[in-house]
Formats: sequence, structure tokens, C-alpha cells
Amino acid sequence: MRRLWAILLLFSLGTAQAGARVFVYYPSLARPLAIQEALAKKCPGIEVSVFGRLADLQSQVGREPPQAILAQAAVLGQFPEYLPRLQGTRGGLETEAYVLLSIEKPVDVAAISKASIGVVGILDRKEMDGFVSGLVAGTPKVNRVTKVEDLLPLLIFQSVSAVLVSETNMKEFQKKSQAKLVDVKLDKAKVGLVAAGIKAGGAAAAEKEILAALQGLDGATLALLGVDAWK
Repeated sequence: MRRLWAILLLFSLGTAQAGARVFVYYPSLARPLAIQEALAKKCPGIEVSVFGRLADLQSQVGREPPQAILAQAAVLGQFPEYLPRLQGTRGGLETEAYVLLSIEKPVDVAAISKASIGVVGILDRKEMDGFVSGLVAGTPKVNRVTKVEDLLPLLIFQSVSAVLVSETNMKEFQKKSQAKLVDVKLDKAKVGLVAAGIKAGGAAAAEKEILAALQGLDGATLALLGVDAWK
């Protein structure tokens, strides 16, 4: 009987720990480990895993579904069982503008369908092609990379005509690169900021714990997720 109670206790503890688990996928110039350490420090008792590649996130969600996923709205849409509960904002806005960044001369938006565009692959290939087309109002050849820092070499080695990046990353590239980077603003290129999706039917106690921890994050930690508040 004691052995049975011990097994039940271990199962209960394992279930509780699994419930208070958050996966994060937010491609940026910050290292995933740095984001993970910052979030873990501010969210004691919650297991936080930050992924640098979409494929790794997809694989792990399939094996061990977390209670919550933090990712841009477009990414969360790939996981319909995770319902948005908190939406990140910056400057009161839920979206961020994206631009086309090139070297020396601006890319010709009117001829964008003849161009090749570098972009971080936050969606699977077919979905990413459609996502880019919606932002640039054309059908360019899309060159997907894994990390934000992989975009600049595409420009420097002339592997693409331009890269599609957020205005935030554009400013960071312009600070760090000696190349003359030129940006072209796009009328329809607005992308949703990070949101918190909670798994439908999950443990209520774990959900409450996670949401409370996220709402208690300080400004510096929120900035690592590209937001400054939740709504």
C-alpha cells in the first residue's frame, strides 16, 4: 500500500510540474539562452524553455505539450489548441512594422515578384511563402533562415535582393553593420507581437500561475520578448 501511495504521489508531482511549463519562440538578436535565463529568474516554479528554431518548438510541443506558448500571433496560429490569453503590446500597439532592408540602394517594390527575399522562417515553407506575399504585396522567391543573425550575411554575400525584418531588428542591424543598409517601408507589413497562448483544457492552477508570472514581468524582461506591456 505504501508503495502504491508513493507511485501515486510521484505521478501527481510529475503532472503538476508538467502543467507549469512554458515554451517560448521569439526569433531576435538576443540569445535564446539569455531569454530563458531571464524568464526563469522572474518565473520561479515555472519550467521555461526557449527555442531558437521553429522545428525544435514543433517537435517538443508534439512530444511534451506545455501549458503555455509565448510566440508571435502568426506562430501561435500553428497551434490551434493554444488560445491567446495575453497579447503583448509596445507603445500601445499590438503589431510591429516590417521593412525590406537592402545594401546601397532600396529594393524596387514594384518589381518585388522578381526579387529574392531573406526572412526568418517562423512558419513552415508553404505558409511562410504566403505570409511574405501578404506583407510585400507580391510573390518573391523566399529564402528562409533559422536565426535573425543569419539575415545580414545573405545581404552581404548578395544571396538575396533584400531581407524582411522588423523595424526593431533593422535598427540593430544598422547599428552593428558597417554596410550602408537602406530600408523600404511597406504599407501592409504589420506583424502581431508576442502573445501568450494557453492550452485548452489544461490545469486551471497552472494556467493561473503562468498568467500571474507573465503579468508580473519587469520592463527589461518584457523587452527581451519585444513588448512593454500585456493586454
